[in-house]
Amino acid sequence: MRILGPCLTLAASLALLPGDSIAQSRASERGTVSQVIDGTTITIEYSRPVARGRVLFGPKGVVPWEHRWTPGANWATTLETDRDIQINGNAVPKGRYSVWMVPNPGEWTVMLSRQHRAFHTQAPPDSSAQARFAVQPATGAHMETLAWYFPVIAPQAATLRLHWGTTVIPLHVAVQPTRAVVLSEEERGKYIGSYRLPALPGGLAQPHTMEVFEAAGKLRARVLPALFENDAEFDLVPAGIGRFHPGWFREGKFFDVETDMAFMFVLQGGRAQSLEFRGLAEDLLFARGERVK
Repeated sequence: MRILGPCLTLAASLALLPGDSIAQSRASERGTVSQVIDGTTITIEYSRPVARGRVLFGPKGVVPWEHRWTPGANWATTLETDRDIQINGNAVPKGRYSVWMVPNPGEWTVMLSRQHRAFHTQAPPDSSAQARFAVQPATGAHMETLAWYFPVIAPQAATLRLHWGTTVIPLHVAVQPTRAVVLSEEERGKYIGSYRLPALPGGLAQPHTMEVFEAAGKLRARVLPALFENDAEFDLVPAGIGRFHPGWFREGKFFDVETDMAFMFVLQGGRAQSLEFRGLAEDLLFARGERVK
């Protein structure tokens, strides 16, 4: 009885106050985005600042050039993954990380820190970085409230974007497949042939020829002149229907898969008729070609 009386008195007093005095809206509300990619769950937690007509990046911006900034507000934006992944080709083991970025006019630096609990003014030291890499910013439609989202989902990969104002920072996320994709002989036959890759503004500087053939029950490609330094031949590692990552060999043994790049074939009439070669991390088109044989 001694507790009930004061509580009722306090409740009555609060009821007389304006609503904003009890629950005020924040300038940067909390947000969460989560995506499952072939059994791997990736979650971004962040606060969402609003542009409100301000210059966002640059000398007179909310975030100056060369300033280390968590892409959000209040507490540091965090990225959590329940399995090992790669972001723009950088290993990110299972766990939770704070996300930091350093903007510049032509190139941004991204850092994932193992010190995930931090206020936005308390950037962790470089020694805590699990990954640190450069990203080319892109331009998109105006986004008034800062957003993280996954615009593209593939069988073992996805594009993750930070978007605020007209600035877009694209990140390529690759996961370990839960099972190896094996193509039947009939499926492999759809891609075997020759393709012509002409020069492309912003992509290939000269024409190339790509030969797709079978080797030891797998698809392999030979590109001349060589697309990659010291690698005219490479495996085409299946990553979905009509989609392949280049796989490398060293000293005759399989070495690595380049998940930041993909060859995407267009199937018509039961076989591949054309293809695109893309850089997934920044959504770049390196080459576009047609079957010639």
